[in-house]
Amino acid sequence: MRRADFLVEIQTEELPPQSLLKLAEAFCQEIVVRLQKCDIAFGKTQFFATPRRLAVRIEKLASHQPDVTVERKGPALKAAFDATGKPTQACLGFARSLGITPADLITITQAQGEWVGYNQAVQGQAVQTLLPTVVREALNALPIAKRMRWANHSDAFVRPIHAIVMLYGRDIVPAELFGCQAGRMTWGHRFMSRKPISIATPNVYEKTLAKNFVIADFFQRRDTIREAVLAAAKAHKGAAVIDDALLNEVTGLVEWPVALVGKFDATFLSVPQDILISAMEDHQRYFPVVSARHQLLPYFIVVSNIISRDPASVVLGNERVLRARLSDAAFFYNVDKKMALADRAEKLKHIIFQAKLGTLYDKSQRLMKLTQHIAEKTKADNATVKRAAELAKCDLTTEVVSEFPELQGIMGQYYALHDGETKDIAHAIGEQYLPRFAGDVLPKTIHGCVLALADRLDTLIGIFGIQEAPTGDRDPYALRRAAAGILRILIEKKLDLDVRELLQYAFDQYPMLPNKNAPQEALTFILDRLKPWYQEQGVAADVLAAVISLNITRPYDFHQRVQAVRQFAKCPEAASLSVANKRVSNILARAHFSGGKKPIDNALFEHATEEKLSTLLAKKRQIVLSFSQSGKYTEALNELASLRVPIDDFFAHVMVMADDKARRQNRLQLLCELRALFLHVADIAYLQ
Repeated sequence: MRRADFLVEIQTEELPPQSLLKLAEAFCQEIVVRLQKCDIAFGKTQFFATPRRLAVRIEKLASHQPDVTVERKGPALKAAFDATGKPTQACLGFARSLGITPADLITITQAQGEWVGYNQAVQGQAVQTLLPTVVREALNALPIAKRMRWANHSDAFVRPIHAIVMLYGRDIVPAELFGCQAGRMTWGHRFMSRKPISIATPNVYEKTLAKNFVIADFFQRRDTIREAVLAAAKAHKGAAVIDDALLNEVTGLVEWPVALVGKFDATFLSVPQDILISAMEDHQRYFPVVSARHQLLPYFIVVSNIISRDPASVVLGNERVLRARLSDAAFFYNVDKKMALADRAEKLKHIIFQAKLGTLYDKSQRLMKLTQHIAEKTKADNATVKRAAELAKCDLTTEVVSEFPELQGIMGQYYALHDGETKDIAHAIGEQYLPRFAGDVLPKTIHGCVLALADRLDTLIGIFGIQEAPTGDRDPYALRRAAAGILRILIEKKLDLDVRELLQYAFDQYPMLPNKNAPQEALTFILDRLKPWYQEQGVAADVLAAVISLNITRPYDFHQRVQAVRQFAKCPEAASLSVANKRVSNILARAHFSGGKKPIDNALFEHATEEKLSTLLAKKRQIVLSFSQSGKYTEALNELASLRVPIDDFFAHVMVMADDKARRQNRLQLLCELRALFLHVADIAYLQ
């Protein structure tokens, strides 16, 4: 069977740079999935992405599907032939539909009966026939939030499509998609290569584009930008600040990157550098430059999409734009400093937090109570967290945050310090939104942790209270991120707090919420985030199940148990004890025994193994209880591991469900206490 490389390129208007990589990866994956469903063999895959194109290359793609034999089942054997053995109309019709005679039919025998049938050879379709449908379905399956239509086409895509390249080896794949006839012609750089380009074969795609000032490989282009930016900063005795998200976005903005260095007035350095960096990164897509001590230098790096004949003019234009942005930022900052944060609290009465949950002023009042409640359970200072909560949202009324919303909290910290508030209060305000995203840093201070927890708990309970919990992919209040933040703070900062109790307290701070089940629903929502979080860390599903079964509502305690069980699962005793616990659990369940009122009676023992196990349980009980109460679950499991031999001996010599009721109840009580001892840590019966 012939094999050849396949290339598809979708030429569009400028694609959204922030989602370009995601679209390209999805396009490749969707094509791969569909080729696999069609049972078409292929080799390596690679995607390409630039601001004006998405492309995928599949190496060594088979020319046809494999031929297969399909079993066709017809009418039942009894209904296929009459008493004389002649085929009935049902049989004749079935044979006619297959283009054969009744003599060609076979008998299919199964447990349910017998039928007439036929093994039909189905020839595999040519891949060039299937590819147009594969590509169209892949494009329709891309994760596009909002599609657009253009001209008079009924089809919709993220941006208008101008042309399509589809090649199988040297051949053009005949197809028409989105009103475009597939061909081999594409375009290079918009300004530096205005002639149409012919792609001879898929394997010369990126080389052909490179000759026309387009780096088609997203990752190669990103590495080129990174190296150029670092080199440009080094030439000015500094280091570039390269944020990964910004780097991906800039990569999605250019096809032929050229790094240029610009300069701004050093007088702007009197403005907090967070404002300057935000203006450069978020508003202009520039890379800031810092010194060895991480102090901002008066330089920036812009990545141009063209080799200019007059780069100085390009730099001058960007300097002019940035100067205007920094002038506005400096002006807003100086204006904001004229009013203390505390004096801005009244303005929060006019900003809606959520239509059904009141204003930001109302939220601040709740935060003051909730932070104090959490502070009493931690080492945080009560007065500090109360003041931080009172001022936490005040920077939302400032000019800088209005212009640079990504600086909320950060600017509050600057203004609090300017107003003479303590460093602890200011740092808590600055850390209240941490972590902002998955993998982000956590608050460094205990006061910041308390405020960050309170803020998220208040939002979660409020939204659940008005019955607007996330559904499917819809999460307008970012509650999943809030829940993940709560778990990370509690676990990574080793704060052993009960989320159930905190949610109930947060619920009680609202005057009235219609959903009275909000605390339990919010608790389930938060704890459900634990499973995927641990699975990402490679924790086995059975280890998680062993701890989840106990319904732990203190995430840090949950974490300690998971780590202990994870370690215990590697021990040689684990397998035997897991089997024993399953057996104990099943015996107690079948006997409907959950614990008797009478203590274990040693006089009812018949075998020495009963007495030995009972003695060891009594000896281990206080030790295990002491370890579990102090969170030393590894030590507790180590103690329980020594019970393996006595438990195995017990089951080898003792019949639990004896005819004698008293002895049976006594043995069930012994097993009940054994199981209860293990459940102080986890239900290891779940371990595989």
